[in-house]
Order: sequence, then C-alpha cells, then structure tokens
Amino acid sequence: MWRYSGPFLFLGSIPLLHTWSPTAPLLTIALLLAALIGAEFITSSRTLRRRPATSTRFRWLPILYAGAQIAVTAWAILAVANPRSTPLEFLTLLFSVGIISGVFGMLTAHELIHSHSAHERFIGTAMLTAMMYGQFRISHIYGHHRWAATARDSSTAWRGESFYSFLLRTVPAQFEDAWRFEHGRCRSRGLPWHHNRIYLDLVITLGLCALTLVLAGPIGLFFFILQGAIAIIVLELFNYIAHYGLMRRVANQRFEPLGDHHSWNSSNALANLVIFNMGRHSDHHRHPARSYEQLAAIDRAPELPAGYAGSILLALAPPLWHRLMDAKLDSLAEGAARAKAAA
Repeated sequence: MWRYSGPFLFLGSIPLLHTWSPTAPLLTIALLLAALIGAEFITSSRTLRRRPATSTRFRWLPILYAGAQIAVTAWAILAVANPRSTPLEFLTLLFSVGIISGVFGMLTAHELIHSHSAHERFIGTAMLTAMMYGQFRISHIYGHHRWAATARDSSTAWRGESFYSFLLRTVPAQFEDAWRFEHGRCRSRGLPWHHNRIYLDLVITLGLCALTLVLAGPIGLFFFILQGAIAIIVLELFNYIAHYGLMRRVANQRFEPLGDHHSWNSSNALANLVIFNMGRHSDHHRHPARSYEQLAAIDRAPELPAGYAGSILLALAPPLWHRLMDAKLDSLAEGAARAKAAA
C-alpha cells in the first residue's frame, strides 16, 4: 500500500520547505516534474502481471490524502493572510499549493467519486469543493464516462485544438452539462429545484468563500480563489491529453463502443505509483469503479509520448504538441486501416 504514498511526500514538503525559506516550496513542483519525467527513463515497464488482492487498506490512502490536502490548503490561506507575509511568499504558496492540489487533489477526488461507497464519494466531493470545482463529479461520471471520445463530450479535446482553446470551451461546457443532467434528474423524479446538486455546490462554495473572508480577510479569499483556478487548469490539462483527437466512429447514427484505443495511456509502472495508476486510463474506462491498485496496463492501447508530466508540458506549447500528437494520430489511423484491410 505504501508504494503509493508519494503524494504525501510532495504535499508535506510544502510546509516543511516553507519553514526553511518562503520561496522554497517551489522546489516541490520541480521535484515532482523531475520524478515523473525521470521515471520514464529509469524504467519502461508497462504491464501489471498480476492484480493485487483486493484490500480495503488501499482505500485509506486517497481518503487520508484528501484530508491532508485540505489541511495544507487551509494552512496556506492563513499563512498568506499573515500581515508579515510578502507578495513573493503569496505567489510561491499559490503555485505550489495550486499545482499540487490540481495533480494529487484531482487524482484523489477522481478516485473517490468513482467509489461505490457513499462516504468515499462525499470525501471526493469535499476535495473538489476545496478546488472550487464540485460540478466535476457530475459532468465526469454522467457525461464524460458516457460520451468520451465523441463530440458530445465536453471533456474530449478535438484534433487541432490547443489546450488554451480547450480550456475556454470545456469549463463552461462541463458546468452546463452538469446542470442539464441535474435539471433532468430532478424533473424526472419530481424533485423540487433545490435538490439540484449544482445549486448546492454553489451555496457551499459561496459559504466557504464567506468563511475564508471572515477568517483570513481579502488576501486569504483571493488566495483561495486563485489556488482553485490553478488546480482546475491542471485538472483540465489531464483531461486535454487523456483523449486528444481519439474519436469514436459513428455507424447507423450510433457511436461505436468506447474501446481501449480511445484513451491515451501512460503505462510506466514507476510513474504510476505516484499518480494512483491514472496513466492506465484505458483500464479505468473499462472498469470505472475499480480501485486504483487494481488497474493494469492494456497492450496496444495508445501511449503518450512522454508520460503524463512530459505530455502536459508539451500541451502548454501547442506547435510542439500538434507536431508530435497529430503524427501519432495519423499513425494510429494508418494502423487501424491496415488491420481492417487484413481482416
């Protein structure tokens, strides 16, 4: 179980480094990138030969991490609200906490909102609320997992679309998708409007903002809002690279079933220990509720060129991203055409 405890080390390094120097927490981000990218060169192992036995102890890691992430976020808010805090300290904690929350907070929330346990789903929702993105649990579960790799999925990036265009499109579209689903759910069940979970999310978020304003003042509130925005950007970078350009065919006005070839994977065994096996994305779509330690690499599933971390950095430079990924899409299409012809 403790093989997957890397996120705790990176999160805990933020307050520890802060005691050494107000700007030192930026080292956390550099170390995280070095660890994830370096893992791609240390080992190329892709497969999990044998799934570990199911054990409830694995579930404790994301639960504990969610609490730790929320605690560190609260600590950072109070730290920057201190009158002795400097603008440089504000920026350092903002980017370190926001990025770590967007990486590990998102991974944790994603793991928990897929759980069969109502308690785990509640904790996952709390983690998303701390990122000011509570609607994600609705748009992701009921939208993305149904329509991934189609034009109907607002979380699937189109070929030729830059990350920046995707970000401007996907955030409001996911909110709209979630509201539409909740509106339909309430109407079909005869529930009053206030049972719409989008309204509840908004009330809770506004309540958190008000509480932050009271306890930490305008600077603390500003920090809370901005760290959430950074976390959302990081989350959407994950979404952008996860299905970029991989679209399901349409026959007889129906989409083909979602297959392993509709998700980009990062199957490096060492790197996946740090990201709760999120790189085994095809297997996750096969079994959305399967616990992270049970996910396995899928043979012949599309593979990202530089793992999740390296691919995210590439996505921030659209010309480089398109040059590399569009060529990979062409290669996949040619391989599919040859296989179809041979059949």
